[in-house]
Amino acid sequence: MKILLLEDDALLAQSVIDELQDAGYDVTWAEESESVIDITYEESFNLYIFDVNVPGINGFELLKSLRDSGDQTAAIFMTSRNQIDDIREGFNVGADDYIKKPFDLDELLIRIESKLPKIQSTQLSKSFSIDPAGYRITCKDKNSKLPPKEFDLIRYFINHQDQLLPTDIIISEISEKGISIATFRTYIKNLKRYIDGCGVIENIKGVGYRFKLL
Repeated sequence: MKILLLEDDALLAQSVIDELQDAGYDVTWAEESESVIDITYEESFNLYIFDVNVPGINGFELLKSLRDSGDQTAAIFMTSRNQIDDIREGFNVGADDYIKKPFDLDELLIRIESKLPKIQSTQLSKSFSIDPAGYRITCKDKNSKLPPKEFDLIRYFINHQDQLLPTDIIISEISEKGISIATFRTYIKNLKRYIDGCGVIENIKGVGYRFKLL
């Protein structure tokens, strides 16, 4: 799930980004409204989280502009502007939710989950299915919730079944910040336990990995 965050407070933005990435979300950060306009022209997102008092046009004007252009992406305002007139304006320009600063990061996650589209599970074989909405897989009637990185990893493998994938490419796809080879191997080891009997991850020494459904 892709989220675009507009927040000019770097410390707060990093806290939010860390929390969302730990929860498995793909986050793009912008510090001013003009960047958002450029980014949304190039990419699509599942959710916008906008501060209001930011460099350039404010968050209210930004969202109104996006709505006027036909962009109906779900949007949450995250702002210190907490007067009733501010809240009214936020919803009038097209917000789906409004959270006042300061806030609890767990509350933000709850609000985000309620706004994102519910994705149905995908049946990959008679014994194996994946549910992106809940980071869950079902393997031979055993239903498991995976840690975010292991889930990103199995989803990437599923999208590239039977392909020999270089290790560095896989790492770059599942982690923007990068991870060590030791950490990556731990993810592989954990994932093999979850999919035992439903899929196999082959390690081609010196080359990479290949995933096959059973």
